[in-house]
Amino acid sequence: MPPLNALRAFEAAGRHVSFTKAAEELFVTPGAISRQIKLLEEVLGVELFERTSRDLRITDEASDYVTVLGGVFDQVDRATKRLMGAHRERSLRVHCAMTFTLRWLVPRLPLFHRLYPKREIQLATSLSPMPVNQLSMGDIDIAIQQGAGDWPGLVVHRLAGSALIPVCSPAFLERLGSPPSIEALAEQTLLHSMVRNNDWRDWLDAAGARHIDGATGLHFESSTLAYQSAVEGLGVAIGQMVLVIDDLMSGRLVAPFDLIHDNGVAYYLTYVEHAMKKPGLAEFRDWILAQSVEYEATLRNARLPDGRSLASG
Repeated sequence: MPPLNALRAFEAAGRHVSFTKAAEELFVTPGAISRQIKLLEEVLGVELFERTSRDLRITDEASDYVTVLGGVFDQVDRATKRLMGAHRERSLRVHCAMTFTLRWLVPRLPLFHRLYPKREIQLATSLSPMPVNQLSMGDIDIAIQQGAGDWPGLVVHRLAGSALIPVCSPAFLERLGSPPSIEALAEQTLLHSMVRNNDWRDWLDAAGARHIDGATGLHFESSTLAYQSAVEGLGVAIGQMVLVIDDLMSGRLVAPFDLIHDNGVAYYLTYVEHAMKKPGLAEFRDWILAQSVEYEATLRNARLPDGRSLASG
């Protein structure tokens, strides 16, 4: 077989009858096209172009060769697209909020891949909620969404609650007094996620501290940034228990107050019913629901370093 690169350069040059246009199509220089064609002529022992100082003319035999090669490259292109399309169909497309992805899902994914090493996951994340029609349109196979669980037309499985709890660094805890005082929050920097603007207000209302302004402080693009800022001692963040439990158990963050406010919101696995035909969906669903059961058991039995329970009340 002649060199593939030389054949590709020749097919483009013969179709355009121009080294310059072939170079533009293949994103190389005209000199590179000329060298590839010269190589092909040496391999074949045939002159493919008649060159003059004024123009370039392809020989009749070479023109027939271009036609055949064009058909071959079209077949290769179609076969490649079919192969890639089939590969994409085997991949399970999962959409999930960024902070939940980073703090809950990704640490558990190695377990899934150990169970199903050949199953590919295409994981998409975003800061804002996913448009519901992406599931019905087939752009996404599975979405992990946060809400009250009321998505008409979708199959819904509860994964984890998102009870609210203030968190800060151990060093920052001293600023809240001993014992920590909710009233002291009025004088401290509150850390917010801009996609969860009402969390501080919800928790303060549940704590009977409606007089404290829950909108002041530092506002971050994501909860991930707010939590990291709390670790660094910038202030007090309002955390979702499911996302800060590991930091609390390790002592990177502490919970100044006992109140854990269950706001009735949770994370859910959702998909359209006909998506069950998708290869791997049932595997992923059963696996992640088992992870959910394990997490809930961990939460019920978890204790902070000071002995307090982490189960929401």
